[in-house]
Amino acid sequence: MTVPVSIDDLRRVARRRLPRIVFDYLEGGALDEITLRSNTTDLATLRLRQSIMNDVSDIDLSTTVLGQTLRTPVLISPMGLLSLFHRDADIALARAARDAGTVFVHSAWSGMPLKKVAAAAPGAVWCQAAIWPDQRLVDQHLDRAEEADIPVLVLAGDVSVSSKRERDLRNGFTMAARPSPRSVLNAATKPRWVANFLFGPKITFGDQSIDGRAMNLREMGEFMHDDNAAMTWDDVIRIRKRWPGKLAVKGVMCAQDALRALDAGADAIFVSNHGGRQFDAQPSTTAALSEIAQAVDGQAEVLVDSGIRRGSDLVKMRALGATASLIGRPAVYGLVHSGEAGVAAVLDILRDETATALAFTGNTTLNNLNASALAPRTNDASPHATHTLHTP
Repeated sequence: MTVPVSIDDLRRVARRRLPRIVFDYLEGGALDEITLRSNTTDLATLRLRQSIMNDVSDIDLSTTVLGQTLRTPVLISPMGLLSLFHRDADIALARAARDAGTVFVHSAWSGMPLKKVAAAAPGAVWCQAAIWPDQRLVDQHLDRAEEADIPVLVLAGDVSVSSKRERDLRNGFTMAARPSPRSVLNAATKPRWVANFLFGPKITFGDQSIDGRAMNLREMGEFMHDDNAAMTWDDVIRIRKRWPGKLAVKGVMCAQDALRALDAGADAIFVSNHGGRQFDAQPSTTAALSEIAQAVDGQAEVLVDSGIRRGSDLVKMRALGATASLIGRPAVYGLVHSGEAGVAAVLDILRDETATALAFTGNTTLNNLNASALAPRTNDASPHATHTLHTP
């Protein structure tokens, strides 16, 4: 197997190995996928200012995020249904994160129990929670997180309503398991994936059940779409009072919501548009980040995800005001490639590229980065921007 040298190398392998219906689920976004594409193109068109003749022989990429010292400024975002991509799923991601000196955020819709994942990588797992309509489900999830000694709770604020993902609808990707005939024929050409799907761990939710038994696909679909359009900041305040650890609010895309999150007691503002998978009429996280970081003004830490494909992207996000960044799809590319080893390769690639980009800005630590590291914007399309148009 060819050794991957970039995230895009790993993406090509994932595209080749996964059935089209599954790859489209991974890659796709809401509606016309405008926000999804903007996440990568807006970040790619930012430029860093080169500074020469500086002693950059001792690069330090460590950073402190919500009380944890990490060796790298990139974490792994929460993602549901990872069992579709690898039998070890969340555990492989958590262990790779641990070995790289960073953190994996366990999804509220994970196929693996939080307790099991946290035990596999102690100290390297955070927990995502949703504000479900049934408050008892929320409290039970918080109890699980406390029992697993989770230090940080990431509250999903951007799932109050469901999105329309047209790739999935065209492919028949539903929890009712009704793929289109074309999708079935295509899946038959991916025997490795089919074998894992048929004979690997059953796809269900690790921490959710009905009368003590695992949910089937139909029940999973109903649970996933049990939206809570009535959620408000009062729900965040209630959870803040109940949760003893650090709290990050995910889905913040404007300064006003950032200030509301601060008022509700958030320790971190998580700038995220869900990878372009929820609301297609909004800006990229890159476009929103600077305004939010300025509004927060050091009162909380700022996290950001969506669109990161290079180590230089991590430097750019830091220069725009982020404490640290998170990746989603790139980690799954690694998972599909070779499980835990593939995820480790992703983190290694990003670490090495980040160190190089940081050195070219004339800095040796992330702490020295600010907006002065960014070069003036241009309107010229770059080769990198063109290259990433197809890489949501």
